[in-house]
Amino acid sequence: MSSESQAAATGADITQLIDLPELHAQPKAKNALVGSSMEAVRNVKVRLSARLGEVELSVGELTALKAGEVLALEQLLDDPIDILLDGQIVARGQLVAAGDCFGVQLTELPQQSV
Repeated sequence: MSSESQAAATGADITQLIDLPELHAQPKAKNALVGSSMEAVRNVKVRLSARLGEVELSVGELTALKAGEVLALEQLLDDPIDILLDGQIVARGQLVAAGDCFGVQLTELPQQSV
């Protein structure tokens, strides 16, 4: 009977030591992904949205709306506008006129880690 089958029959553990070659540190390759984590994603396009406010209506009120009606939002004129990325607030600002369009002047940005 082999030593493995004897160990299995007796319930004993056989441990075998294996010599492994020593690993040497490799110099890091210069790669676009190596370095600052922001450098790897700096050119990725994202879509931001600005949340002006909300209003709660019943389905009946919603279906009864007519063109020209005004929905009063819960937000005041001077309240900050939330800037969202994937539904999460990433900044805040004030609503401004930018030519013939609306714009948001940023007033609160996330803390930049050094």
